[in-house]
Amino acid sequence: MAGCSHRENFSSCVHNFTQVPHLAGTKESLHLAQQIQAEWKEFGLDSVQLVHYDVLLSYPDDAKPNYISIIDEHGNEIFNTSLSEPPPPGYEAVRDVVPPYSAFSAQGMPEGELVYVNYGRTEDFFKLEREMGINCTGKIVIARYGKIFRGNKVKNAELAGAKGVILYSDPADYCAPGTDPYPNGWNLPGGGAQRGNILNLNGAGDPLTPGYPAKEYTYRLDEASGVGLPKIPVHPVGYDDAESLLREKGHKKLGGKRDRTPVPD
Repeated sequence: MAGCSHRENFSSCVHNFTQVPHLAGTKESLHLAQQIQAEWKEFGLDSVQLVHYDVLLSYPDDAKPNYISIIDEHGNEIFNTSLSEPPPPGYEAVRDVVPPYSAFSAQGMPEGELVYVNYGRTEDFFKLEREMGINCTGKIVIARYGKIFRGNKVKNAELAGAKGVILYSDPADYCAPGTDPYPNGWNLPGGGAQRGNILNLNGAGDPLTPGYPAKEYTYRLDEASGVGLPKIPVHPVGYDDAESLLREKGHKKLGGKRDRTPVPD
């Protein structure tokens, strides 16, 4: 592995860390950790240790991929969001790419009207309720990434009574004017969906051992009592799918399933 200690090595280092998926808790993630350990020892550090923790992790269900549907008046699905991102040229053979999902989302398939909530900030929900007379109770809300942490967007939606959240990256925030989408430019392509956890922990650590290390000797909450876990389903999409959801009339349904699994990391 090329070292990352000098500027000329950054490119090869980044390539090494991104050439295969390495989701937390997988053997690929462990392999990279071991590589870092070996290299730091080469740098001359006195001690470099890998420490075991039992943390709650969240994975999508390969057999039931997450998606969002538009339902017509007869209950038929007239549009479904993409189940995966289109691979960039030259990477079609890369396997085990994690499909778009929001880690630690609650399971469920809520159905309801769609409400656009801008960035999902407190002031955005206040504007909808107080100035525009729009109540989000029982609705599915769609929010664009940015301004605040995605977990806070979900928490705000819960407090507003929403029963599902759709997240997307808006070109206004993630694309530079005059630049093409990848691979012709460095802008985010329309099928790109941002993954990440939606926990609302405020620094508490693992949801099942809040405030304490997730070790075998630590008291562990059951999942129903876990700290910061969202209570409603959440799913991210690319801006192409987001545009279709916002344009088309009909009820929106969050489909699929998400698994939360205690996994040693």
